[in-house]
Amino acid sequence: MEASITLKNVSKHFKKKYALSGLSIGIEKGSTFAIIGRNGAGKSTLLRILSTIMKPDNGIVYIDGKDISQHLKDVKKIVAYLPDHDIHDPWLSGMENLLKRAMYLGIDPREFQKSVMPLVKMFKLEKELTEFPVTYSRGVKRRLDIVQTFMGNPEVIILDEPTMGLDYLSRSILIRYILDHKGKKTFVLSSNEFSEIQTIADRWIVLDHGKIRFDGTLENMVAQIELPFFGNIEFRHGGYQLIKTLQHVKEIKEVRDLGKTIQIVTDNVLDFVAVLKKINLEDVISISGSSIHIEEFLDQLNSDEVY
Repeated sequence: MEASITLKNVSKHFKKKYALSGLSIGIEKGSTFAIIGRNGAGKSTLLRILSTIMKPDNGIVYIDGKDISQHLKDVKKIVAYLPDHDIHDPWLSGMENLLKRAMYLGIDPREFQKSVMPLVKMFKLEKELTEFPVTYSRGVKRRLDIVQTFMGNPEVIILDEPTMGLDYLSRSILIRYILDHKGKKTFVLSSNEFSEIQTIADRWIVLDHGKIRFDGTLENMVAQIELPFFGNIEFRHGGYQLIKTLQHVKEIKEVRDLGKTIQIVTDNVLDFVAVLKKINLEDVISISGSSIHIEEFLDQLNSDEVY
């Protein structure tokens, strides 16, 4: 498959300390690529380099086949970047922020109504557009910045901790947007949320002290590291009968009765997905799940010496 992004021996250092050290990776066009790691691992530095706002000290970065050091203007036209901080002007209204962004991107008023307002509606910002972001909650500010990032139909979207501050509904909307654009846009995101990574990423890497400690798919990870998965299924009328049915399903390690919710513990997320296929979902209100934290994952990588 054609590469959207290619890094060749990319390094970046600050005051003689390497934030990134000799990274060489390829990211397929139309894929969702995730970067996880502890604070200070180099995630944001890598995303800033991919977004073209920071230059590497060594190595070459290609986006859409172009060396970004030689074709910066062309690359900037197809790349959008959401950092881990606010990008809006707090003293302009929500609408004024969007219009300012549209002017920068060269979006005319007719196109604004066609392409931008549907994003506003999708992320439920209509009521806030006349107000000023200085009065917004943290989640509303993040949604405004997400809409600004998606404006102009970028081909490559770089997202640094995109769900930061978002409530459950807003996270779901964002994840649905990414899933709906699989194969059409290339997403590169950083997150410490394993459940989100497992849900949407085609491939992911773990950065540790500027180096790649893991590179692969969920199947690769499950084959090498034991990551128990805790899945929660909420029912309209309770799951008592289901608990009795699931007691002998081989993929399940434990079933817990939490009232209208049952918790299923499996060895990994793939086993949980296999369990879902055996359940009648008509009476289900919601399904959620989580795995271990990034710290535990890195501890297991180090203890098992997986390279």
